[in-house]
Amino acid sequence: MAGTEISAHLQKIASNMAAIAEAGLGGTQDEYDHARYVRMVRLAAELGRLSSDDGVVAIERSESGPLLVHTPKLGVDAAIFDQQGRILLIQRSDCRLWAMPGGTADVGETAAEGAAREAWEETGLQVRPIRLLGVYDSRKSGGSGPRHLYHFTFECVIMSGALTTTNETVGYGYFASDELPPLFSSHNYRVPDALRLHQGGGAATFQLG
Repeated sequence: MAGTEISAHLQKIASNMAAIAEAGLGGTQDEYDHARYVRMVRLAAELGRLSSDDGVVAIERSESGPLLVHTPKLGVDAAIFDQQGRILLIQRSDCRLWAMPGGTADVGETAAEGAAREAWEETGLQVRPIRLLGVYDSRKSGGSGPRHLYHFTFECVIMSGALTTTNETVGYGYFASDELPPLFSSHNYRVPDALRLHQGGGAATFQLG
């Protein structure tokens, strides 16, 4: 492996380490785990410096503040429908509200791959994304708190598996547009859009301006 290939590979490892650390810092309440994730951030930054020709890394951290990310994160949702055109929703374990299966994409996977992974993690279903239904900005549709996200909704078809609850979900069900349960924040926008586009076809929805 040439020197430039080694450098690129090490940079990829550093980016993955930083992404894992960021997720951990945002989700843990344990002080010891927090310290471990902080150390992982520093190790990722050091690895990035060692593997970069100019010594510049795209990872910054204040001594006491959170990891600073300079671009929006990517949210992904799987819109899954039954033969009656009803959409599959999961009931979240954290707030008991309902949503499409989804979450944030991981470093190293495409948006479609992230949607399929999230669907499997939250429903037990193996799905295949077949088309993009919508792109949304969290600043305009709500639901991300202080984080800025772009949400991609993919229509997906079931390939295998069986519906089940997980550590992230306490319920699931298929719902028509006139019988939707209480939805989680921005899913109030995305779920009706997904139902409309599935039933009527048409181009993907893009939230502009």
